[in-house]
Formats: sequence, structure tokens, C-alpha cells
Amino acid sequence: MRSIKTLSAASPLYEILPNGAIKVARECPNILADYKREGIPDYLAAVDHSLKITDKKEFKRHLKKQQKRFNKYVRQMKELGLYLVIALQGRDSAGKTGTVDCLNDALYKDAKIFKSVPMGPPTQEELAHPYLWRMGKYDFMPEFGQVRVFDRSWQERLLVEKVMNLTPQYKIEDSYAELRHFEWGLVRHGGILIKLWLDITYDEQGDRYKDREKKKPGKKSPSDDIARAHWDEYTPAANEMFHRNGTAEIPQYVVSSEDKDYCHITVLELITHEMKKRIKAAKQAKKRAEKKSSKKK
Repeated sequence: MRSIKTLSAASPLYEILPNGAIKVARECPNILADYKREGIPDYLAAVDHSLKITDKKEFKRHLKKQQKRFNKYVRQMKELGLYLVIALQGRDSAGKTGTVDCLNDALYKDAKIFKSVPMGPPTQEELAHPYLWRMGKYDFMPEFGQVRVFDRSWQERLLVEKVMNLTPQYKIEDSYAELRHFEWGLVRHGGILIKLWLDITYDEQGDRYKDREKKKPGKKSPSDDIARAHWDEYTPAANEMFHRNGTAEIPQYVVSSEDKDYCHITVLELITHEMKKRIKAAKQAKKRAEKKSSKKK
């Protein structure tokens, strides 16, 4: 595994990182500005699904290394006034639950620090309020030093609600800027926000559905088949979401999960890379503040 390069200000609309992940980090000086729809790349067509880890011993060694690194960074967040929020999206059966388990294992299943938030369809009470209302009503967001992993997130507004026409399109259009502002607020108040899309091929999804029916029949739901039937509609919806809400400050990462081992390693690399940057900046800010305070005394 090679190290991850940092995007420069002169980077294109997206970059394929050395580990194979796609990073969408469009410059967005004004997060509330009107958006002109033009030249949206087909990011999902650029995903390399041939990427895999074949050496199991190497996988276990690297996984242990990355999980240890993740654990170390998480334990540093509280004193720096930071918390971690991970928004997991992706194709149905792309491995979101397994990725959540991988991250939880890295923290030794410490319930005081880690919590998974599975986002299902809104309740009638939630539908009677603005769609982000439930983010504040429940214990969804972490305290300093804690981790929240959203198994599906507020981004569903731009995906299932859009594709299935559950929300008027004029409201969907407003939601891109609303969500950029919401995410900006999280980061401004100490959040390390990492947005991940796990992607698989249509054929692989079919194979996983068949395997799920045999081994985990209770997990298969009618919504799986509905989403599969709308595969071609979810693709442009996801591409537009990446393009409009993957910003230089809060990028959108796209990772192939065709091979689950490769996916887990890559996800950990991306998360720890972002955490390292924010922790370093927070330590520098804390040092400057302490120095300034000591001069006043």
C-alpha cells in the first residue's frame, strides 16, 4: 500500500489516489452559492473494481497496523476538542455493515467511544419536521472524543429521496447547499467528517443477494430489489452528489468494495489520513493558544 497524496489547490475535479480510491474535492468558495449544472464526471465509471488483496497474511498484518493507528488517533481527539463522524453510503450489499464492524473492532468495541447509527426511512414524526431535524433530536452526533459511523446518512436526501421521487425535486435542489452548510457546521465545531461511498458492480451485487438469501435470509428485504431495479438512476444521482457536495474542505471518497479486504484497508487509510491532518492542525492551534496565554501572564 502506498501513501496517500494530498490534493493541491490546482487539482482537477477528482483524483485517483495511489491506493485506488477516488477523491472528489471541488473548490467551493461559497457553500450556499447557486450551482450551474455542467460537466459532471461519471465518477463511478472511473472506479477500478479489479483492485483486491490476495495475500491474506499481508492483509492481516496491514489491517492490524491501520486499526492500531486509527485507535491511536481516536484516543487523542478529546483533549483537542475533536470528534469523528463517518458517513457511509453505497450500493446495497456493498459492505457497509462489515465496514462498521471493522472500525468497531479497531476500538475494541468500546461503547463509550463508538456508536453506529443505521439510518432508516423517516418516521411520521420526522416527516413533520425539516429533514435534518432528527439529527439533533436523537443522540446521533458524538461528543468530543467519540466516533459516530452512519450506516446511510443525511445524504439519502440526494439519493433514495431523489431517485424514488419521495421529495419534490425543487426541495432536492435546495438540499445540496443545505447539506454543504450542515457539514460545514460539523467541521467548524470540532468535527472530523469523512464521507465514503462503497461501490460494487451490478453482477457482484447479484451474487451477494443470492448468497444473502442462502446464509442470511432474514436480511434480504423488498427494498433491495427495488434499489437494484433503479441501478441506472442511482448512478447519475450519486455522481451529482459527489460533484456538488465533494468539496476541498470536506471531500467525498469513492472506494471499490468488490473485494472486502481491499475495501477495509483502504477505508482505514483514508480515515486515518484525514484524522492525522486535523489532529496535527488542532495541536498546532492549541500550542499557539497556550503560547499566547502565557505571554499575557
